[in-house]
Amino acid sequence: MADSHYIDPEIRPLLEQMAANYGDFSKLSVAETRALFAQTAAATARPLPDDCVDDRFDIPGPAGPIPCRAFGPAGATGALPVVVLFLGGTYVATSLDQVGHNPVALVQALGCVVVTPLHRIPPEAPFPAAYDDCFAVYRWLLENGGVIGGNGAIVLLGESSGATLAASVCIDAREAGLAQPRLQVLAEPLLDHQSETPSINEFAYVLSKADIRRGSALYFGDQPPPPRASPLRADHLAGVAPAYVITAGLDPLRDEGFAFVARLRAEGVTVAHRNHDGQVHGFFSMHEQLTQARI
Repeated sequence: MADSHYIDPEIRPLLEQMAANYGDFSKLSVAETRALFAQTAAATARPLPDDCVDDRFDIPGPAGPIPCRAFGPAGATGALPVVVLFLGGTYVATSLDQVGHNPVALVQALGCVVVTPLHRIPPEAPFPAAYDDCFAVYRWLLENGGVIGGNGAIVLLGESSGATLAASVCIDAREAGLAQPRLQVLAEPLLDHQSETPSINEFAYVLSKADIRRGSALYFGDQPPPPRASPLRADHLAGVAPAYVITAGLDPLRDEGFAFVARLRAEGVTVAHRNHDGQVHGFFSMHEQLTQARI
């Protein structure tokens, strides 16, 4: 842990614990990575609070049903906004049993419905499987959101690779002539699978360049990632939903987030951006431990 970097005092003990328990993620096999995510999810699981409900349902997808969880306030009357939470996990470790505390926190804070879809994952389902699945979920919710208690207002939210998918859905929706979501919230987003920024080459807290490249290789094999896979490489960004971009000062993906904010603003998209100094990749999901994840 480089002393030359300012590290938020609240995250430092968590970093030391993760380093001691998990070591170098980039050296794990796919099976080991999935087992680690499952172990972590089980260790941090909490009972569903009384003021929330948790249902499961399927959305039709391009390769079959897409399993989803829908969280909402217990006893809600009337239709509510829908937040679609695309799951991260470096693409390979996503599971509906590993959604963490964010859906419940969003329901309690916003009084909304939170939908978490389980897109297909590599290497079993390489690109563009996850992108196609997430776009299918958004299209279905535009047309059928009332079935799950939605009122037509949709927000797309993702962290890390989930943010990649949220940003990509906005671009795909624009290309298809569909309505945009009210907002895209991108937390520590991966926006360019081929980036060579200062931050990706400097920082390795929680996530390293090796981890990122390994995840991309599982998705694209020996082929270069196509432009659709990297929202930052889109021909143009005008016409996509307003964005709230959250970056972390010690995240290897930090500079991609800054570059995306600059492009969105240059092309007329309304953007709010907050960079959290001293924070690392994944901090957004640590709202129970970190003050910065709650502000």
